[in-house]
Amino acid sequence: MFVMLPLFCFFVFVVIYAATSSEPGPLTRWRVSFVAGALTWGVALTAMTELLSLFRLITFEWLLSCWLGVTLLAVFTGVAVSTKEKVLSLSRLPSLPRFELACLAGVASVALLVGVVAFAAPPNSADSMTYHMARVMHWIQNKTIAPYPTNILRQIVRPPWAEWAIMHFQVLSGGDRWANLVQWFSMVGSVIGASLIAKELGAGTRGQAFAAVLVATIPMGILQASSTQNDYVTAFWMASLMHYLLRFKREPRWTSALGVGTSTALALLTKGTAYIYAFPLLVWFTFSAFRSLRWRLWRPGLLIVAMVLSLNLGHYIRNF
Repeated sequence: MFVMLPLFCFFVFVVIYAATSSEPGPLTRWRVSFVAGALTWGVALTAMTELLSLFRLITFEWLLSCWLGVTLLAVFTGVAVSTKEKVLSLSRLPSLPRFELACLAGVASVALLVGVVAFAAPPNSADSMTYHMARVMHWIQNKTIAPYPTNILRQIVRPPWAEWAIMHFQVLSGGDRWANLVQWFSMVGSVIGASLIAKELGAGTRGQAFAAVLVATIPMGILQASSTQNDYVTAFWMASLMHYLLRFKREPRWTSALGVGTSTALALLTKGTAYIYAFPLLVWFTFSAFRSLRWRLWRPGLLIVAMVLSLNLGHYIRNF
């Protein structure tokens, strides 16, 4: 029951963004709000994990209190910034051609079947037992994410965000039933992110639907979406990064720069390969943005660097 609180908090974030969004069309508005809500949820989880860990307070009572506080704050914010008309407008269903509806139904079917497997089957891969779930149990036992004695160094040095999310669900639920759903959620997010990237590149609804189908049917993706590995979590943050890079190129706003910085930070905090994949994207972004902004680029650049450092500094210091 208590494990539903973080999920409800994410839902509130998405509704707030959707109710205040200026995106044309409900379908685009919900997808953009999903990605923005996920980034906000990821930052909230990081902040409460780092803060509670400092005082060895990673316990059921404190995690529940933090999520309750964040959820109530989000609800009050939503009430303050939203109007009744905006909230009611969110219930309008978009009209899609048959091909796009068929693609959507196929993607939903794949996601549903993978989700059932993820929820029904306990974590069972060798990687989960020696690395992902093992570090989660150490953190819960120690009530902190500080380093501990182990001869499996990847439990200590590798980026921890995906396992932090698993830890929150495990503490609040009392078991590992929800552990695989972090990757499954990221699969759904990657499908949505791919469709948004296609939209930013000029694809119509058919092209966006095809992009979603392409991502949803990746064989390795289907396999990993029901595990506790962190590759799909990284892929989701990278898809979010590409989405916001293209949005910033189209219209350089501070909100897009914030999305770039947060996506990069969470990707780097999830898996080391994100450094390799994010680097050429950020180099392209720098040169592209400099052509239009010139020396004014320092403002969004500073925001991006600040987000990356603020979310990763704790992990860097512990590794050092």
